[in-house]
Amino acid sequence: MEVDVLALFPEALKNEEFLVYYQPKVSLRNYRLAGAEALVRWKHGDTFIFPDQFIPQLEKDGAICELDFYMLDHVCQNLRHWLDQGRRLFKVSVNLSRAHLRDDKLVERIIQTIDKHNVPHEYIEIELTETTTDVGFAELRRLIEALRAQMISTSVDDFGMGYSSMNLIRDLPWDVLKIDKCFLPKSENDHRQYVMLKHIISLAQDIGLDTIVEGVETIEHVKMLKENNCFLAQGYFFDKPLPIEEFEKRLE
Repeated sequence: MEVDVLALFPEALKNEEFLVYYQPKVSLRNYRLAGAEALVRWKHGDTFIFPDQFIPQLEKDGAICELDFYMLDHVCQNLRHWLDQGRRLFKVSVNLSRAHLRDDKLVERIIQTIDKHNVPHEYIEIELTETTTDVGFAELRRLIEALRAQMISTSVDDFGMGYSSMNLIRDLPWDVLKIDKCFLPKSENDHRQYVMLKHIISLAQDIGLDTIVEGVETIEHVKMLKENNCFLAQGYFFDKPLPIEEFEKRLE
């Protein structure tokens, strides 16, 4: 179905048609919940509009920045609610478009949003994709360093999808490297892919980054990660992105 995204977006945001889904991150040491990524879903009436139908248009228009802060605000609401219930919580990662880096008050706005809900900063991780290259490293470094000073961790998402990957982890003080599923071997015989995955994990850990692999879909993937000392995973083998009611069951 074709949707006039930009025409519908303001009213959809006002009516809170955008829902937060949580995809669990799992520890491969004990197969327990170790965190989550917040992902957006758009429910327009009785229909779900898929992210690939609206996110590219919002990024092109710049309206993605409004949606990102909407998501951060709702994640913080959820975290505050769970904290008030006495639940044991983990870090939740929230995606942020690089379009924000043109905003001089970005860090201030992030802090204000988190503090409005009285959420400890260590429960928030900001994910920035590496595939967008229209903003320089200087702006990105300032953002990462400013967030780190506030005890907010950062991760580079979709690592391996762009062309500046090595510069990105060499020059910027990330906390987490999120390795894209494109590095997971398609079969046990895919030696080249296996070697690349092994050395990316090793390199990241040697320079002090935590590592997580997304797109984990099979027991073979799990075995590969454990063999290479990567003990965090995200993917359909464990869970798809879950509506809040289902995710809360995982918290129990």
